[in-house]
Amino acid sequence: SADLKLLEEATISVCKSLVEKNPRTGNLGSLIKVFLSRTKELKISAECQNHLFIWQAHNALFIICCLLKVFISRMSEDELQLHFSYEEKA
Repeated sequence: SADLKLLEEATISVCKSLVEKNPRTGNLGSLIKVFLSRTKELKISAECQNHLFIWQAHNALFIICCLLKVFISRMSEDELQLHFSYEEKA
């Protein structure tokens, strides 16, 4: 609990910046898409004991969870939807 509070305090400026810029950049959606595309490799990595890949996947999931917690606690449902409906401009 205390560690979580310290983490939130240390990352609040990064989270606020992402909240502001993400509707234009789509970074959160990209991170989630990359994580989901790589999950198929997790089973193989575990069987091969590729600890580096597992560690990277764990960290990506941890970052996604932390960001979603901030997004959900600070936004309305409509605002939150903007962060997942990014479309790249041609």
